[in-house]
Amino acid sequence: MPQTTAEIIAEVDAMVARLEAYRLELEARPVAHGYSESVPTDDEDPETGFRLPTRPTRPRPAPRPPASGTAFSISGSGPAEPEPLPAPPLFNPQPDWLAHVLTVTGPEAVLGQFRAEAAGTGHLCWGPDVSDPEDLGRILPAQDARTTTLIDQIVQSQRGRLAREAGSGSVPFDLNALCPVPLDLLALGPASPATRAWLWEHWGTSRPLQQVEVMEAPPKENTSCWSVSFWSADWTPWAALQAIATRWPDLIFSIRSIYDV
Repeated sequence: MPQTTAEIIAEVDAMVARLEAYRLELEARPVAHGYSESVPTDDEDPETGFRLPTRPTRPRPAPRPPASGTAFSISGSGPAEPEPLPAPPLFNPQPDWLAHVLTVTGPEAVLGQFRAEAAGTGHLCWGPDVSDPEDLGRILPAQDARTTTLIDQIVQSQRGRLAREAGSGSVPFDLNALCPVPLDLLALGPASPATRAWLWEHWGTSRPLQQVEVMEAPPKENTSCWSVSFWSADWTPWAALQAIATRWPDLIFSIRSIYDV
């Protein structure tokens, strides 16, 4: 059965904890006796051929934090500055998907409003906007009753589909819900250089986020903290996160990359 990102991260944390406990157990064990290969001289005691090896004193490393990666505050809500985006826009036919955990903290009421606005469909509707009768009229210029009826049917069908998708909230954190792609760029399609440049500049990644899941907190935990895990294409979506943090000054955003999965 496929595992969720949260389950994978939990397993990695548990494995790291077990390895750390085993390392500490090994350090606590006594060192076994051994014999040196040196041959005693006439001036030395014959018993000096038997020596106990000594273990060099090494500083104990700090416990490893859960999963891996450093949590960075996002510009607009903290002092840390993220890395600048490489140029030109990065777009790979087969992207390298990177796992992240985004944590948002702040007043419960504001956080609830943010969660409501962040939910979305999780995908982009490429192609021309066919929910506007005027746009369709330019595509189907014949002005007769049959064409008018067809345009009305297409418009109603498209508007109904968009309304269902907008209300579905199929993913809890959707970049397009918070930083929507302009309709004229959606009409150009994902292969357009203009579309790729916009996504890189305003999102910092070339595709919608994948496998977006809420990381449920234990019962009775502070409800003013909300975490989601997701995978982004080729890069952390710094640009979108910066814009989001700027528009929500009462919330604190931090992002952590996960390299163990």
